[in-house]
Amino acid sequence: MSMYKEPQFWMRVALAALAFGLFISVHAIYWPVIISLILTFILIPIRDIVLKGFLRLTHHQLPSGLAIIISFFLFIVIMTIITNIILRPLIVQVNLLAANFNTLVGQTAALVNQLENEQTQFYIPEQVKIIINDTFTKIGNYGIEGVTDLVRSVFVIAGTVVEFFVVPFITFYFMKDGSRMVQSFVNLYPPSFRGQLQQVFGEIEHVLSRYIRGQILMSCIIAGLTFMGMWIMGVPYPMVIGLLAAITEWIPIVGPIVGAIPAILLGATVDLSLSMKVLIFYIVIQQIDSHLIMPQVMGAVISLHPVVIVIALLVGGTLFGVAGMILTVPVTAVLQILGKHLWYYKTYKEKAMNDYGNK
Repeated sequence: MSMYKEPQFWMRVALAALAFGLFISVHAIYWPVIISLILTFILIPIRDIVLKGFLRLTHHQLPSGLAIIISFFLFIVIMTIITNIILRPLIVQVNLLAANFNTLVGQTAALVNQLENEQTQFYIPEQVKIIINDTFTKIGNYGIEGVTDLVRSVFVIAGTVVEFFVVPFITFYFMKDGSRMVQSFVNLYPPSFRGQLQQVFGEIEHVLSRYIRGQILMSCIIAGLTFMGMWIMGVPYPMVIGLLAAITEWIPIVGPIVGAIPAILLGATVDLSLSMKVLIFYIVIQQIDSHLIMPQVMGAVISLHPVVIVIALLVGGTLFGVAGMILTVPVTAVLQILGKHLWYYKTYKEKAMNDYGNK
């Protein structure tokens, strides 16, 4: 019997599939792991800088565990500085927005009526008006809670005290023993399959690390540009709009459109001409993002057709809501890598038979 037909081999495959199914089905498992994975890709460059700097200064190798702890400390210091500079004024603007939310909704609804009454070219059908009015009523009723929930979802990393301590713990061991974990999993399979499995994990690590780091950098750039643009043009709550732009930047294709709508409406509450300026600003920013920032930051790390992304967005949004839409691109990219290697599975299967023959 050839190596790939051994019962132990298929038992290993079944155990791996069972572990993956358990990971997907239990929510308390995969969110801490996903957050830890993101933190790992953020902290690895900091750890590498610490290791290289210590080696250059002392000509001695710093223990990996100590380098990881130092990278955690530096990350906390950086986040504390960012919090003191950005978070406090942001919370002030969020509180002001929450306090004035119903007023802004009323102004926007009045603007719709004004457009219809004063300009015949802006005629709005009666059924559309009913839908708009119902929407504004719902927004007015739940607006404050919605703003509060948005801020809470952005700034609260873990929902429970247990998860709060679990995430740094998992992140530490991902950074310390991540390669060893992957190699232990690969070693479960016959030697002829290990080369392909190592290649699969290497491609997945490359894609996820480039995507997460690139997306964080792009979100920061877009948030900064959006804040500056809104502040210069005099749009209310520029920091809140910048934060929303950073969040929606993670949602491909439709995210920038969703992020632009509140800014345009807020501009319209000041002046209609300002809303047009905001619209033009977002169009320009989107072009800069698509043709200048993204190619420089992301490169060609993920090559997915827009139609595939849209379909994946619908699936992710239906199954997991906004979080599913944010995770659409990296998950689809990983599935693309797995599909590519499974497509050529027969080649590796024949190689296994030639290398080991029949027992």
